[in-house]
Amino acid sequence: MVTGFDIWGHDPALRRHWRGRFAALVIDAAIAFLPISVILFLLGIDDILWVGLLNSLVFYLVSSVPETLAGASIGKRAMGFKVHPITGESLGGKVCLRNIPRFFWFVLLPLDFAFGMATVGDPRDKLFDRLAGTRVVHSDETERFDAALRAAAENQKEQVGDTCQECGGKLMRLPDRKLQCEKCGVIQ
Repeated sequence: MVTGFDIWGHDPALRRHWRGRFAALVIDAAIAFLPISVILFLLGIDDILWVGLLNSLVFYLVSSVPETLAGASIGKRAMGFKVHPITGESLGGKVCLRNIPRFFWFVLLPLDFAFGMATVGDPRDKLFDRLAGTRVVHSDETERFDAALRAAAENQKEQVGDTCQECGGKLMRLPDRKLQCEKCGVIQ
């Protein structure tokens, strides 16, 4: 069983993907936390429970509403990412599920990343992306990802005859048409 952590050290594209997603997360967090914290401070509300609850709610909404309407939060748009449904056309309910860790950001966000990387599957997905049936794709790959989803819907059981360039293992096709080695996990 190959996980994202197994290939992290020798896959610069994976590291670049996660750096971009982390930067998008920081942008979204700043947009949510800074104004709410300043407003609450000016109103004299300093109860940590209320400040944390309101910040978490706004962080969830700042992420979910734009992703539902346009496929990308402000941070994702700034970093060139977009959320796509793996099956179906609607993002609404899927976005609400995939962003639950943003409401519990202090615990679930690191766990969401860690479980996504530690389990078998595309290492570019967080656990809640997999549960919701979504994938975050960079704008450079959006057209190719959409075409791959259409092709996969037409031909569900496409066989891959290629072998891995690194270890010679069998390659499996990911929904965005990239190939991943079943043995070493390298994405080609």
